[in-house]
Amino acid sequence: MLVAQFTALRHEVNLQTRAARTSLEQTGEALKQLAETVEELRERPEAEDDEPAPLLKAMVDVYDNLALALRQVERQRTAIDQPLADLVEGTKVPEVGKIAEAGSIAARPGFWWRVFGASTRPTSQNPVLDAAVKEIETRHQRTADAARLVRSSFDGLIAGYRMSLARADRAIEQAGLEPIAAVGEPFDPELMEVVEVAGDTGRPAGEVIEVVRRGYLRGEVVFRYAQVKVSR
Repeated sequence: MLVAQFTALRHEVNLQTRAARTSLEQTGEALKQLAETVEELRERPEAEDDEPAPLLKAMVDVYDNLALALRQVERQRTAIDQPLADLVEGTKVPEVGKIAEAGSIAARPGFWWRVFGASTRPTSQNPVLDAAVKEIETRHQRTADAARLVRSSFDGLIAGYRMSLARADRAIEQAGLEPIAAVGEPFDPELMEVVEVAGDTGRPAGEVIEVVRRGYLRGEVVFRYAQVKVSR
């Protein structure tokens, strides 16, 4: 059973790793585009300031790519968490008393167990059994360490995406674009486009429950309509 769990998890990790690598490549390209766009905005002559739309669109596209990559990695992090927990649980050290009972071996608590209680694992009178339990403990610790490493790797990647998104957001704001507030608001056809209608949400009909693609205002003019998901 444990081997099957490990094989399934390894396959899942391989899939998630490839997806994470793709996300990293997308992020690298997005950040490169952002740097080029910001630099071009800085070098643009003042006479051309009335035609910045293509550069603004490029900055918005960078934000979209980063946001998409972040959502993918967050989904990967969520998908892999339970298999990791199951694998760690599968290598958990059994109670020596139960092992001994199953093997008709009397388990004898060690000295420190008798003095301090559960601070030390009890020992049996069978050295082979003790060695087996010690090996299980070692495998459990290695598995738990590996699970923590995988989780921390995904968490670091997510934190990096969020920092990059914040940087892109500041650049967009400095360029004069204002995100359209949508979630929790009634659908506004002057500012939004509906791309999906959801039923049984418990929300009022026509309320925006999710932004699929962020929209922007440039002054009083719609630079890009927000694409939203609304309740039925």
